[in-house]
Amino acid sequence: MTRALDVYLYEALVATITRRGENLQLRYLPEYVESDSPVPISVTLPVVTTPFGNLDTKRFLDNLLPDRADVRSRWAREAKLASDSTFDLLSVYGADVAGALEFHPVGTPPRQEEDLTPLTAKEIGDRIRQIRRDDSDWLQHHAAAEGFSLGGAQGKFALALRGDQWFEPSGRKPSTHIFKPGIQPLPGSDITEHITLQVARLLEIDAAASVIAEFDGEHVLVVERFDRFDANGAVGRLHQEDLAQATGTSHIQKYESDGGPGYREIFTVFDRNLSAADAKTAKERVAKLLIFSWIIGHNDGHSKNYSLTHVPGRSVLAPFYDLNSSLPFNQREQILSHDPIVFNNVELAFAVNGANTLGTFDVDSIRCLEADAGLPEKHLHGYAVQVAAKLQPAVAAVIEQLPDRLKELPAVTLYPHATYTQTRRVIDALA
Repeated sequence: MTRALDVYLYEALVATITRRGENLQLRYLPEYVESDSPVPISVTLPVVTTPFGNLDTKRFLDNLLPDRADVRSRWAREAKLASDSTFDLLSVYGADVAGALEFHPVGTPPRQEEDLTPLTAKEIGDRIRQIRRDDSDWLQHHAAAEGFSLGGAQGKFALALRGDQWFEPSGRKPSTHIFKPGIQPLPGSDITEHITLQVARLLEIDAAASVIAEFDGEHVLVVERFDRFDANGAVGRLHQEDLAQATGTSHIQKYESDGGPGYREIFTVFDRNLSAADAKTAKERVAKLLIFSWIIGHNDGHSKNYSLTHVPGRSVLAPFYDLNSSLPFNQREQILSHDPIVFNNVELAFAVNGANTLGTFDVDSIRCLEADAGLPEKHLHGYAVQVAAKLQPAVAAVIEQLPDRLKELPAVTLYPHATYTQTRRVIDALA
């Protein structure tokens, strides 16, 4: 049984995690504490000599793994582990997690081999079909051997792109893109996520780049990883942590409504851990995204869907990701009625001044958000007016670029109708 894990960050051994019974302890190496500009594993685990106890350590580590218990149990069975505890799973799947961290059984050096195995369109299509058949079955090919893990609740896998060819990376070779077939009960949600991401980018919101690709007859959302960088022609890893980790929140409480952090707690994280200029920028970006979320009906922006990027000497808010609209998945007749009452009870991820639904968010909410973000009066009001005016043309432009057969999917055909209705509500509220 593995009793300790070595933690590597930016390819340096930085800490050790030990297990005694059910309790975990994380301790940084003394030489790392004394090094120049050491990067923290988490803002909740700053680089100090004293060890961190079970709760702080587990909450951070839990968020590196899938949220769903059925997926974790499946991964444990695949690796023939005695339990699906976070420690046991990371002892096998911790060599390639989100960001730049690596976890290896103590004394086991990081892998030095590196390889790229080319994949055919059929092989990629088969993986997409596998997840659509059973969205608890989203292990990478040879995931246990490669030590691969991605967090979250949605089935996904990661590949590396070189030129026009997709590869299965192994060893030290990082993946470059994440493949998301969509949420099982919401057909076409991979397409609507792409639409929402691209609309955000057209509106100058810093969001992850994405494309819709087709492999052997299967469409899939392909998102470019922003926890990667070009290192003299090679791909390097960037360390990041999500805002659930940065606020010490359990993955089962990632939503504010489940006891997770609100936007004010997130603003506090920015003020405490970012430079004054970077904190100001981060608060404005989040505030504007909450306005965009109200207008487009994005209600899944929980704390795990925001991240900080950490490099030596600096931490910043990462690009936004996992943006989508829930509105096109209402009943067709309701959407085509163009009555905003239909969307009144759609919940927002964060409450602002007590308003937590599309129907209750209003100009008072905007004023409160402006004050909390330290923005001038009317700044967000003016931004909301601009977004409302530009949203429908942006939606039309993105949908026009889709393949013809994907334009016919119900969620795609209903998308502009749903956002038109919500946009009219917003314009009336702002007036």
